[in-house]
Amino acid sequence: MVGSSDAAGGLGVWFPTRSDLVVKGEETNFLTTAQLSHPTVPSPSNSLRPNLSKAVYSSTTDTLNDITGSKKNFPVRHGLLRKHGKIRMLTTTRDAHIFFFPYWTLDFINRNPKFDSISEDVVGWWAKATWQDGLIPKLSLDHILHLSSHDKGGLMPNQIYNKIEQDVDIASLSTTHISNLLTPPSTPPSPASPTQRKPTRPETAVPPFLCYLHPTFSPSQQTIVRRVDTTPLLLSLSLHLASLPSDSTSPLATKQKIHPTTTIAARTTISPNDVLIGANTTINQFTTIKNSVVGSNCVIGQNVKLTRCVIMDDVEIGEKCNLTGCVVGWRSKVGKGCKLGEGSEVAPGYAVEEGFEGAGEVLSGFEGLDEDLGNDEEEDQDMEGDDSAVDDD
Repeated sequence: MVGSSDAAGGLGVWFPTRSDLVVKGEETNFLTTAQLSHPTVPSPSNSLRPNLSKAVYSSTTDTLNDITGSKKNFPVRHGLLRKHGKIRMLTTTRDAHIFFFPYWTLDFINRNPKFDSISEDVVGWWAKATWQDGLIPKLSLDHILHLSSHDKGGLMPNQIYNKIEQDVDIASLSTTHISNLLTPPSTPPSPASPTQRKPTRPETAVPPFLCYLHPTFSPSQQTIVRRVDTTPLLLSLSLHLASLPSDSTSPLATKQKIHPTTTIAARTTISPNDVLIGANTTINQFTTIKNSVVGSNCVIGQNVKLTRCVIMDDVEIGEKCNLTGCVVGWRSKVGKGCKLGEGSEVAPGYAVEEGFEGAGEVLSGFEGLDEDLGNDEEEDQDMEGDDSAVDDD
């Protein structure tokens, strides 16, 4: 690494949102990357290096839309193009919230208290500082990255690792490539001109922050990288895992789709290829379950229809219920004869009253919070009235 900084770089994981697991309204990031330098030794066929690049700009798509909306375009600084002649802008990726940071990042965060987000602030400003030199003193990176070894009583851990890499010729140990590794004889440095000024401080080299972009998902892949932080994503991914064949070589496949402790009554219809049922769950007669996930310790009543649903643990569903495209939280209860359509969500511990019908709603216990608060205020007023009556006596 050119420069005086011995600090280690970072690594983050991103994945494409446009794949077979498309969820409408899923958040995305605006990520700009630059290519890594060509390796001396060719990478193995199963190497992750082809999916690695340097982050030079990172933000949310909402931030990108704000910039383009106000300026009618997206300005690109000349400094970025001078540093990296070829860049790649991605608008359909999202960070998996998997980051590997060196120890000095803690100091970086502490010295910049306005940072609110890991992906947009910490990674974003770090990435821009690798090519925008004016940010280095503003972000205190010059001080952080130039902590000398004697200030810490010895070499920092990342300095030790970098020193090992410098002492060991990795390329000469490779068995996959043979080339002339001898460097040409170096020419003696020319004497410095009297007019040349010696720098008062060595130039700061900000270490790169690398991006791993997972390949676009397809059913043939055995690995999935997704960030599941919304109900539609939870539903989509859960149903995908339920549809994996039990004899699949994927490590994500479930070998036993229906747990042996599950009690299933006669005259029930359960799709054998896309349904997962957990332990100690009871399925009563005349019930139909298709493309769904049912957790452990659940009770599913008679004449119930479940289609594209995720039922968490310890849930009770009354008879003659019809649920489609729903997520039912753990320890909740759905009353007799309810009909819940696409996009419905039952919060954990909530009881849906009998005969309720709806779609695209979030049913939770906070709906009556204002009424409860109003009742509490009335009780407080009554108590205050009683106290005043006592004082009058």
